[in-house]
Amino acid sequence: MTARGAQRRTVRPVPARAQQACGPVQAIARVRLAPCLSRQVFEGYLQAILAVRSAVHVIGDVDYELRLVCRDLADLGAALASLRRCQGTEVVSTALVLREVEGLNQRARPVPDWGSVSRPRETRSA
Repeated sequence: MTARGAQRRTVRPVPARAQQACGPVQAIARVRLAPCLSRQVFEGYLQAILAVRSAVHVIGDVDYELRLVCRDLADLGAALASLRRCQGTEVVSTALVLREVEGLNQRARPVPDWGSVSRPRETRSA
């Protein structure tokens, strides 16, 4: 028990046999950059990590969301360790991808230009 009364949990590594048996692993890693690390330097660093398949720069509680594709859990661990070695990065969270929702990226959705969309005029009656 900790001082607050919550139980401390021990994280145990996945046995090597199970890591190899699981097959390919996809994950989403959320990364926060320190103010001293420029976007250009970090994005250049990402180019050297083979597991990084895509990255989006976002506004919110993190700076980047990365899509990782790895051979197995051990390979994922190595990719995350590479990200952590980049001075000024913090891997905030990592989530394993269970499956991708089919058909969403195939729909053609025009992005509205909100500046040119006509809006109904408000009229007030007396």
